[in-house]
Amino acid sequence: MPDERGPPNISSVRVGDIPLHLVPKTIAEQIKGKREPVFRITAEKTFQNRFTVIVETYEEYSERLHQESTARKEGDGHG
Repeated sequence: MPDERGPPNISSVRVGDIPLHLVPKTIAEQIKGKREPVFRITAEKTFQNRFTVIVETYEEYSERLHQESTARKEGDGHG
């Protein structure tokens, strides 16, 4: 059935070393590849006019926050 989906794709894609003039095209391609609405778009300048682009759905974003929170708690190790 069309409403049935497999497990959500949690791994967001980080596309790096993009020249400034290709950032909009890269973002558009990443959005087209998502099966769910986009929650967050991040473009980070790496060096000169090169960028890293991350496009995340809400599920990808919340899973990444959960993983980072778990890693911080495990790495806290007081005692």
